[in-house]
Amino acid sequence: MKRVLALCLMCVLSSCASTDSAKMAQTKQNSSGYDEQYMAKVERQAAQRGVTVRWINPPRVSKVKKDGR
Repeated sequence: MKRVLALCLMCVLSSCASTDSAKMAQTKQNSSGYDEQYMAKVERQAAQRGVTVRWINPPRVSKVKKDGR
């Protein structure tokens, strides 16, 4: 029983160590559907002016239709 538990713990701990948290965070950000480049630009300009931005309805990335409209 102890060997099984030890083996399970080794598998779980090794899988946690091998995940790249930066990659996981990047994937989550890219799939959010928000226009993050625009948001960063607005927040950067606001910070230069000493204003804090709080997004109530963040801008979404516009979806381009196949017919180009």
